[in-house]
Amino acid sequence: MSQRLQWLYSDEAAFDMTQRTERPTYYPYLEHYQPTYQPARPKPQRTTPRSKKSADKSQNKPKYPAPTDDSDSHSEPDNPPEEAEFLPPPKRKKKAKRRANRAALEQRRMEIEMESFKEFASTVTADYLAEMCSKASNGRRLIWVSVWLASFVYAWYNISLSIAVYLSKPTATKLNFYEAPPGGVAFPTVTICNFNKYNKSYFDNNNNNARINQQLKQFLIDSTPIWTHKVELEQESWSTKYQSIQKMDMRNLLTESTHQLKNTVEFCRFSGKPCLSANNQTTDEPSDAFQQIYTEHGLCYSFNQNGALSMSRTGALYGLSLRLHVAQDDYFQNQDVAGFKVLLHNWYEPPMIEEYGFALRPGSETYVRIRLQKYKIPQFRDTNRPLGYCDPILEEKFGGGYTISKCVMQNRAINTIRKCNCLAFYMDLPPGESKGTPICNLYQEWNCVEPLLEDLALGTLKINNVSVPDPDCPSPCVYTTYSYTISQSEYPSQSVEEEILRNVGSQRGSNWDIQKIRDNYLKVHIYFEELSTLEMERHPSYLISNLIGDVGGQLGLLLGMNICSLVQFTDYIIRFSFYQGVMRLIRYYRVKNKNDNK
Repeated sequence: MSQRLQWLYSDEAAFDMTQRTERPTYYPYLEHYQPTYQPARPKPQRTTPRSKKSADKSQNKPKYPAPTDDSDSHSEPDNPPEEAEFLPPPKRKKKAKRRANRAALEQRRMEIEMESFKEFASTVTADYLAEMCSKASNGRRLIWVSVWLASFVYAWYNISLSIAVYLSKPTATKLNFYEAPPGGVAFPTVTICNFNKYNKSYFDNNNNNARINQQLKQFLIDSTPIWTHKVELEQESWSTKYQSIQKMDMRNLLTESTHQLKNTVEFCRFSGKPCLSANNQTTDEPSDAFQQIYTEHGLCYSFNQNGALSMSRTGALYGLSLRLHVAQDDYFQNQDVAGFKVLLHNWYEPPMIEEYGFALRPGSETYVRIRLQKYKIPQFRDTNRPLGYCDPILEEKFGGGYTISKCVMQNRAINTIRKCNCLAFYMDLPPGESKGTPICNLYQEWNCVEPLLEDLALGTLKINNVSVPDPDCPSPCVYTTYSYTISQSEYPSQSVEEEILRNVGSQRGSNWDIQKIRDNYLKVHIYFEELSTLEMERHPSYLISNLIGDVGGQLGLLLGMNICSLVQFTDYIIRFSFYQGVMRLIRYYRVKNKNDNK
């Protein structure tokens, strides 16, 4: 019998209810004890005997002897059996045993993981880890941990910056100079436009319909004021004031009313010789070297429109020399700028003279020094196109000769057809559109095309209540441009005034003076300053090799790691994850088998 039960049996007086009149003292710690006089006492359960002898002994001896008849008290026997103990039920014991087994397994797992990690720390090439897991004092290891944390934060900060730079895909430009080929350098296409779109003489011609001329003249005066901004015309005026001209064809109107080519180009010389015609034939007429072309500025004229000419010498004597007649006497009454607008471009791209052209003023001799520049841009292969990269798909879509201006003009033409159901007079028909698409008349040009282009430039264009995004026109992968430098001088000089007056008087009349010549004539020389080609090759400046080098440098300098350390860490994580997975799998099948057996 345990000492606790012996003490309880020795204090029998505490439970003798016959010799006391007061209520016995209550002992909370004896609350589980039940004396023999209680009629219903649960029979304690026994554990399995360890041997046959002990089992026989337990069967022969009763657990609690019955009280004698001559005893009036309900006291317990003097010597209760020592084997009587209050043991937990078997179910609770099994649960406790399972909990103990799980705790032991968990403890063993933690010991195995710790031993494995210490072994890994002692063999890995990362120096910090070996020092932090060594058997040194806690203070020394705390210092190593602090240094490692600071190095890790700084290294991760630098690595994140390197990754951000790599994802931005930066580029660098490399300059290369190439000598001219034996055939020379390709000469650009030169497009010239007079600032005045409509001649005054067209409206003064009596052969034309007087009503149409009067309405058209009034329309030009009302739509293009001199001192104020562009005004909006009332819709009612189109049915009253401009009824006869609202359906006029813009191409026919410009062809009849603008400056004629013969009266514009009076002198042309190329490569030291008179200019040939557009068909490369000898001609006495300088204007035969030009061809008319429609632009957003109106009807213009282009030299070398097929791009067949080249230049093998430098200097103004071997370039393109032109004498142009401005004809200010024939300017419309509200035209406030005099001169020409000139654009140098490739023969295969449309002339966007309003955006990229430069001006020539009357009474000046202008020298335009040009140089051929070639650009090479790397291609992108991912879905997001970074800045400075080209799109090879667009090259195939346009069938060669892709330029930004061609892409922009095609986008404008598509939106014009979608909203106005016609095509502007200077736009080419985009691929996939019907060949029967009409050319916009004057009413459609003023009320639909021009507002559409303004909204498209501002990014506020909507077609069928759907916003139209800006045109996606990246740079071509390979393209050429002509850079130029302009210098001017006064024309003509005083020393040749008399000779020029005689020549102009014989052609234009005797009422010309030197001031009128300066107001109506100008000269321009376009030539190469160098025949060498400047190639600007743009290439990625931060490749994956640069990223790996920067990351490796940060890990090696700050954390003492290399590629072998990364492989070791990866191997340890894989082995640790495999061990965890196997243990979870074993526990899963144990629980599953247990549930199946129930």
